[in-house]
Amino acid sequence: MKYGLILVFLWAGFSFAQRDLTPDSKRKAFGGARSFKDYNPYGIQFQLGATYLMTSGKNETKEVDMTTGGFRGNYLHDPQGKLGAYAEVGMFHFPKRFPKIRIKDKNIILLSYFDWGLGFKYFRGQEDIEINFTDALGTPTTSDEQAYQFANGNIYGRFSLHKNQYFHPKKRDKKLPFFLDHSLGFNFDYRILTDSEDYTGGAYPIVASESQFYKPFHAQLHYGLGFGFSPRRGMFIIPGVRLPILGYHTATTGIDGSGDKSNYFGNPSMHWFSSRYWPILFHVKFMFALPKRQKGCKTGITNEQDKNTQKGR
Repeated sequence: MKYGLILVFLWAGFSFAQRDLTPDSKRKAFGGARSFKDYNPYGIQFQLGATYLMTSGKNETKEVDMTTGGFRGNYLHDPQGKLGAYAEVGMFHFPKRFPKIRIKDKNIILLSYFDWGLGFKYFRGQEDIEINFTDALGTPTTSDEQAYQFANGNIYGRFSLHKNQYFHPKKRDKKLPFFLDHSLGFNFDYRILTDSEDYTGGAYPIVASESQFYKPFHAQLHYGLGFGFSPRRGMFIIPGVRLPILGYHTATTGIDGSGDKSNYFGNPSMHWFSSRYWPILFHVKFMFALPKRQKGCKTGITNEQDKNTQKGR
C-alpha cells in the first residue's frame, strides 16, 4: 500500500513538467520528421511485450511435527517467475482542452493524452518445494524436491492517463525529441486459460494445505514508465514497463474455484499454489495518429510550364 502512495505522489510531481506532445497549435502537436499532412488529435496504438511474475525474496521455512498430518520435518515453498507474453490494440486521444494549473505565472499541463486498449496476457510461473524429513530428535533423515509449473492466460481491458516529461537542452525554448512517459490507470482482467500441473494430488497434504488460487476476475491500479521518441510526425514509439500498485482479487482453495474463498484488497500480487506473484509487463508501444480527410481538391503542378510559372511567384 505504501509503495502505491509513493508512486501516486511521484505522478503528481512529474505533472509539473512543461507541456509536451501538445504545444499551442494543434498543427504542431506531433513532433518528428517534417510532414505536410494534417492529423487528427487521436489515433491507433498497439503494443507487444513480455510478462514476468515477480516473487518475494523471503521464503519462510516451516517446521512440522508428527501431530500434523503424520509428517515430521520442515518444508519451504520457493516460487519462481517465468517469461510470458502479451499483446494489446486500442486507441489514444489528445483532449480538446488540456487540464492545467497556474504556478508562478506559468501554465502547467497536467494531462498529455489518454489511451485505452484490449488485449491478452500470458503468465508463466513455477513453485519449487523443498521437503526435509527429520526424526524425533530433529536429525535430518531424507529429503525430497518437487516442482509445479503453471500458465495462465487473461483477456483484459485497460484505461490510462499519461503525462510526458521532455528533456530540455540548455536553451529552455527548445526541447529534445525524447521524453519520459508516465501513466496511471486501471486494468480489468479475466482468466480464460488455466494450465497447471497437479498440486494438491501430488504434494504432501501438509505442504499443500496453504494453497490458494485466484479466481478469474481481478482488477488493478497500475503505473507505467516509458522512454518515448518520435521517428516522424504523427508516429511515436515508447518502450517501457507497467506494473500494478494496488489490486483486488478473490482466491479459493481449489483451481476450479471450489472451496473456501477470501477477498484481497490493496496488495496487487496474485495467489497461485502456496505463493504470491506480482505481474510485471515490459512493452514496446506504437502510436499512429490518423490523418484528416482532405476536403475539396488539392491544386497541383502538373507540367514544366506550371513549375516555371510558380518559380516566378
